[in-house]
Amino acid sequence: MHLAGVTIRELLRLPVLKDAKVISGEKGLSRIVRFVDIMEVPDVEGWLREGELLLTTAYSIRHDTALLSELVEQLVQAGAAALAIKPERFIYDMPLEMIKVSNHHNLPIIELPSGVPYMDITHSVMEQIIDKQASLLRRSDEIFKTLTTLVLENSGIQAVADNVSALVKSPIWVIDKSGETIVSSPSTLASPQTRDNTRCWDITVDKQFVGKLILNKEQLDDLEVVCVEQARLVFSLELMRRKTVLDTENKLRGDFIEELLTGLPFSKQEVESKGAKFGLMPGWIWEIAIIEAENCLFDEGSPFLMQLHERLKQELPKGQIKAHIHKQGQRLVLLLASPRLEDSSINQTLSHENSESWKQIFTPLIEEQSGICIGFGEKCFLWEVQRSYLEAKKSIMIGMRMEKHGKVFMFKEIEMFQMLLDAADYINMDTFVEKKIGMLCQHDKENGTDLVSTFYYYLASGGSLIHTANHLFIHRNSVKYRMNKIRDIVGIDLENFRERFVYYCCLTYHLLKK
Repeated sequence: MHLAGVTIRELLRLPVLKDAKVISGEKGLSRIVRFVDIMEVPDVEGWLREGELLLTTAYSIRHDTALLSELVEQLVQAGAAALAIKPERFIYDMPLEMIKVSNHHNLPIIELPSGVPYMDITHSVMEQIIDKQASLLRRSDEIFKTLTTLVLENSGIQAVADNVSALVKSPIWVIDKSGETIVSSPSTLASPQTRDNTRCWDITVDKQFVGKLILNKEQLDDLEVVCVEQARLVFSLELMRRKTVLDTENKLRGDFIEELLTGLPFSKQEVESKGAKFGLMPGWIWEIAIIEAENCLFDEGSPFLMQLHERLKQELPKGQIKAHIHKQGQRLVLLLASPRLEDSSINQTLSHENSESWKQIFTPLIEEQSGICIGFGEKCFLWEVQRSYLEAKKSIMIGMRMEKHGKVFMFKEIEMFQMLLDAADYINMDTFVEKKIGMLCQHDKENGTDLVSTFYYYLASGGSLIHTANHLFIHRNSVKYRMNKIRDIVGIDLENFRERFVYYCCLTYHLLKK
């Protein structure tokens, strides 16, 4: 923050400068003076400061008055306030080029009366600056106490915003990283638009950028600048407090979700009570989706995670649908909800049929990435989410075995395969499968071929040579050759639906067990 200062116009009203004359650069009389210095040597480059009033007799450059124009240029580049000269002793005429440069850049050149000592000028100017700074510091302390008291008394971020807006006499917004409005004053303001008369300042929490403070005001005086700096600090404190509360809530919610997924013996009433506290509406229908991928995709701030949150945010307003993301090792567990059919207060179009659109919502995002897949469990009540969680895990496990290049799996699509595996615990499936495809497996083992997979994908695709070739990344003629070989080995009649079904079940069981 800049030190407070006074304008050239204000300084010219001081008794010590009552006889001073403005030679040029009158349009710059509103420039702020924060320092005062005296020039005794010709080389001042590197020593000039922003807001500086430079006093000189020009003695050191009296033999080359053209250097005065260069001095004015240097003052302009440094952001100095003005140049004050006692010309009578060493300079009789002000160079026209210097006056031209002064007027062009609106940097005032002031002619000082010869009888006034520098000490009197510097003392009077610094007294004005120090008084202004002391007043500003007192006011700054008052503003800080007022705003921090609002935070400490938990008055809310809206009360802080209203006070800041009143202090700077301007509408304000605080927006987050994505541009969404956190708070505005007045509270009814629309989202801020980028305009010439808006200014913004970054807000950080734990040295991380979290948002911006935006003012609908182009020019600020010193007190308003101080107010903005204090407001940034107080908004940081308020956002840090909110972040702490949110982190604590997320931690408790995450623990509760983990307890639900692990199947702790909660009663229905306990689940409903805790779920309501954490925003997991027990009156809605839930389903679990699991996303598995390389761990780096789930790092905080990763592009994928940001896209996932954005996709959910786009869908949430469409029908009050809730969603929660729970990180679990190298996977993300998504709790996705849809309103119940009997809830008449919610749009009926978001019932059972539309709630299945979660697959359509996530499929484009998943397919954009490599090394990632998602599995969906069946819909359930909140107290039954462990079942949906296990189904989502099984859908990935079985789906990846049955379709190694697949990315999106639904439990309802692999449920029969799970039943086939479960039935094998009570029925001697292995003997029957060996009788049907044992010779085919032996041929693959002895010759390094892949006839079993070819046979499976051929039957799974309804006998399509092209689809089978695409699955195996081979030419369709290669598939045709392999199918002829398979006919010779197992003796199947591919025109017979019952035989195709039997072999499909055997091949599925074999691949799952394998």
